[in-house]
Amino acid sequence: MVRRTKKNEQANFMVDSRKLKTVARHSLFWVIYICYENLAAFIGGLGINISSTLSAFAVNIADFYIFWACYQMLEKKIRKKTLLITAIVIVSIAIIAISAYLKVLLSMLILKQPFSVAGNNERAVAMSSRAIYFGTLGVAYGFFKQIILKEREAAQHRLEKAVMLQQQEKLEKQALRAELSVIKSQINPHFIFNTLGFLYGETYKKLPEVGETIITLSNIMRHALTKNEDGFSSLESELGYIKDFIKIHAARSPNFFLSVNIDTVTRPYKIVSLVLITLIENMFKHGIFNQNTKKATLNITINDGLLHFYSLNYKGGNSMNKIESNGIGLNYIKERLTEEYGQNFELLINETHNSYECKLVMPLKYESN
Repeated sequence: MVRRTKKNEQANFMVDSRKLKTVARHSLFWVIYICYENLAAFIGGLGINISSTLSAFAVNIADFYIFWACYQMLEKKIRKKTLLITAIVIVSIAIIAISAYLKVLLSMLILKQPFSVAGNNERAVAMSSRAIYFGTLGVAYGFFKQIILKEREAAQHRLEKAVMLQQQEKLEKQALRAELSVIKSQINPHFIFNTLGFLYGETYKKLPEVGETIITLSNIMRHALTKNEDGFSSLESELGYIKDFIKIHAARSPNFFLSVNIDTVTRPYKIVSLVLITLIENMFKHGIFNQNTKKATLNITINDGLLHFYSLNYKGGNSMNKIESNGIGLNYIKERLTEEYGQNFELLINETHNSYECKLVMPLKYESN
């Protein structure tokens, strides 16, 4: 309660301070304007009566604010345009008449002039014109202020929207990283590696080929479960994973038809984690690799800091090499690459009833030693 009271007091103080600043600015403006008109009158050779001038300007200033206040009130209460225009005209005439009458009355009281002099037709027209002049200025000021306030509100809305979008983007990035962390944490790495090591030791002497397959599987699991805090992996380890992955599937089938061309990595490049792996998994998920007439193709080349990935495989309903996906999929690839590179990458998927073709061109991150 004490904190809330202090906050309310601070808010009220800020509101009062703004009001005082507004009153001070308006007062300064009117002082300067009155001095300007009196100076012009003095240079023009006209006599100046301080009391009469100040009283007349008091009425003029009132006209300035009353015209706009009445217009706002009528606009809020009257919806029909014809009635609104009629009401504005009537109220304006009433304000002009009252303003002229007050000026006549003040002239009679201050300058001791009779009504025939203070309120003759010429002066009545002049005083009415002044009321119209200041009233028009007041309405113009009100409209201008209203436009500025609306523009400020629109700018504030745009700023809040931009901040909200940034926060949303940040949350989406965190969600992607959290999703990846959950996937990695679903398996206990120590249990997996210890088990695979035990199986390798038991089988290698009797069945060397099976032992080699176990070691290859261990390498695959180690790479998949290795955490990369910055979201990047070394290109060398990523390509090594792909080679082991293909090796495992080739060992599962006596007939395995896949044309593979993977460049050798000669520089310490880094790549966004799991991008290539997911593409390879999509390739194997429904691909046919046991038919010579439907040979699959995989090319991964590096040229001037760009990685070029191309895969083509034919599809079948009951593939021998069908695998379970890691659950990330193409949506992760697109979102992750967009997050990292914006539009500075190219991903094309051409899928038909019989084939699946993928092309990816993306920048590589160079890590200098």
